[in-house]
Amino acid sequence: MFELFAVGLEMQKRMIDVQMQGVEVARDMIDAAQQNVQAGMAVTQANEAGVKAMKNWMNIWGVRG
Repeated sequence: MFELFAVGLEMQKRMIDVQMQGVEVARDMIDAAQQNVQAGMAVTQANEAGVKAMKNWMNIWGVRG
């Protein structure tokens, strides 16, 4: 009876380990997604700055756009 109980506990431990690995993978995926969002925001800001600089340059030279 004790051996059956020990086997059941070992199976539960292994299932918990597998679930924790899944949690870690999900956490890594969320971190990667957040980094992608931050990179996308940086690109957007750079594009906006470039457009603003181009408009300023066009205004300096009297170009209508």
